[in-house]
Formats: sequence, C-alpha cells, structure tokens
Amino acid sequence: MFVNQKMDTWSQPYWEHVIRNIGPITFEEQELIRTSRVAVLGVGGLGGPLAENLVRAGCQNLVICDFDVFDESNLNRQICTTEDLGKRKIDIVEVFLQKIDPEIEVRKFFKITQQNIDELLKGVKVIALTLDDPATSIFIAREARKRGITMIESWGVPFLFTWWFTPDSIDYERCYGLETKKFNYFELSNLKKEINLATYQALLPKVFTMPGVREKYDREPGAFEEMMNGSIGARSFAPFVRITADLLSVDVIFSGILGIKPKNLAPHLKGFDYINMEVREANLII
Repeated sequence: MFVNQKMDTWSQPYWEHVIRNIGPITFEEQELIRTSRVAVLGVGGLGGPLAENLVRAGCQNLVICDFDVFDESNLNRQICTTEDLGKRKIDIVEVFLQKIDPEIEVRKFFKITQQNIDELLKGVKVIALTLDDPATSIFIAREARKRGITMIESWGVPFLFTWWFTPDSIDYERCYGLETKKFNYFELSNLKKEINLATYQALLPKVFTMPGVREKYDREPGAFEEMMNGSIGARSFAPFVRITADLLSVDVIFSGILGIKPKNLAPHLKGFDYINMEVREANLII
C-alpha cells in the first residue's frame, strides 16, 4: 500500500521539492539521489543543464568545475544571460543551483590539478566528464580509472548517446586512439596547447564522423569541412545540446547512482538519431 510520507532525513522544503518524484523513484532511491556526490566537470552546454537536472531531481551533493567565463557565443545553449558575460561559469551556475535548492552542498573548483585532485574527487560516486579541455580530460579519466570511479561522457551532437568508462571498459585514451600515455601529469600540463590540438584532431573524426552525423552539420554547405579543419568552432545547437544533457541526467541517476540501467561501455556506440528516427550502433575503437 502506497504511503506518502517523507523520510526523517528530509527537510519539509526538500519533501515538497521531490514529492512528485515518488512513484517513478522510490523513497530509498530518492535518498540515494539526495546523498550521492556527483562531479560535473565542466558546466557549459552539457554540464550546466546536467547540474540543473540533478538538483531538480533532488541531488544535494555536487562538485562542479570550470575554468572558463561566459561569452556571447555561450548564449545559444548555456545557463547564462547577457548579465553574466565575462563572469566565471562556476560562480553563476552555483548561484543558479542554490536558487533551485538552497540546501544543496556545492563544492566548486576553478582548476583541476594534481594538487587538488584528491580533494576534488573525495567521496565522488559518479563523474560526468563535460570539459572542453582534452589534456585535463585525459588526467581526469586516468584518475577515475585508478580510483574505481565510474565516468560518463557524451557530446552535444544530433545523435543521442552516452558511454561509460569503468574498470570493465576500455580506457579513455585507447578509446579515442590518443597517443598520450607516454605523458605524465606535468607533461600534459606543460604541453597542454600542443596536446589539446593533437587530441582534438583525434577526437573530432571519432565523434563527428559517426553514422548519420555529417549530413546534419553540412546543411549549410561547407560548414562541416570548415569545422573539421579547425577554421570554425564546433557547431553547438541548443536543442542538440540540451537533449543530450537530459540523457546524461537519466544515465547518471539510473545507471551511475541507482544501478538499475545497464551502462553502455566505451567504445561501443549505441544511440538514437532523433532526426531520422533510427537506432545506431557502432564500435569506434581504432
């Protein structure tokens, strides 16, 4: 028999916040969502809406990190307004999240370094890798694997997918065909510009040449080639980015926190082309 009664650990405001979750989510699952620490590393187009969804779902324990500030090009998809331009993303996002739930604990970091990585990942159950920084992403992926922390990643492309990096999956660098394992942390840091360029050249073909993606970026003829050769930045259309952030939210909760949805392990690509309404599968290992 259903009994609609809040748990002792929940404040009255929290209970009113999550009351409509109960049904799709059990009381015990809601408590797991509330207490599990999730690290959202990068709070731009994917990470910002992901953090918002997690807080709206009742997560009260977040780590956020971003080294960037908002600029005009972020207005098409990120959690910012014209009043936020030039301000640090983590500061704006933190205030935004606290307006949704004043009780949340948000631990924020401007940079990820070898000196603060222990503090940053302390108690973290799930990492969402949404950084626009390949060299730092490599470092995080190594640390997650070493510590046995599950890590999820996706890209804001018109193709709905996520994949997980766990002890049972391929490692991040091999998945993307990166020749970076010879570099330690300090070398990754000192050669960040060169490594980021080389990594993007390896990453972009893997992601943007997935089946069915190219034609969607080339509806304005020539845009795809310009993007791939680096003449223009990666195209990021708000509906593409937001729907991926929503899927990331579902997978962080149901796969990462609750463990009731199987994880799609890298490098197996399994997703949905929501424009052509087709399921796509591939193995992207080189």
